[in-house]
Amino acid sequence: MKKIELKLSLLIVLAFFATVGNAQVRYPQGGLLSYLAYKTAEKEMPEHGFLPGKKFPTYDLIGKYNFSGKKVKVILYDDRDALHLKKINCSNEELTNQTEFKKDEGIAKVWLYVNKLFGNANIVIDSSASDSMEIRLQALDCREIGFGKVSVHGLCQVAVTRNGSTSTYCTDLADGDKTSPLGKSSFVTRKTAMRFMVSAAIRDTIEEILIGMK
Repeated sequence: MKKIELKLSLLIVLAFFATVGNAQVRYPQGGLLSYLAYKTAEKEMPEHGFLPGKKFPTYDLIGKYNFSGKKVKVILYDDRDALHLKKINCSNEELTNQTEFKKDEGIAKVWLYVNKLFGNANIVIDSSASDSMEIRLQALDCREIGFGKVSVHGLCQVAVTRNGSTSTYCTDLADGDKTSPLGKSSFVTRKTAMRFMVSAAIRDTIEEILIGMK
């Protein structure tokens, strides 16, 4: 597996926390690190990037979950470079990996969502917990499909290993779908549409993990 190249600001934050072994970068969850990661990700992805676009949003859970303070150790891996997936399991759309989420920004956003949504579901992320979960990001992309009337798809896939069992969670979210933040006729810039749809796709994927834990 190719080790992800971290930008300097993110490297500084993770240097004291990340454990690197077998060319895998591990992202511990929770506490001060989560706050620092949030601030770092904001700097890595400003509101106005190469083209005008609204700031990357973080959406709330669709459903309601209460795990009553259950403690879980969570480790996040980025397997995208090693796998080089052309498609994800739930979609026929080809991955191009040409968005701003293709490297550090993408894994940082997944990391932030894990911390936010697990916390909202009353799960305590604890590095000393006996209940351990590995989340491996396999794909994260956004595609504009069609000519003239374009449909925007947020694509996300992760593999989760817990209690000796591995499950794959996959999302292909298009504008106009039930959990999409954008309708078919929403008027936004290309960059805004991509940020909104990738964010919602991550949210839906992490929520599927929570559903699988119930």
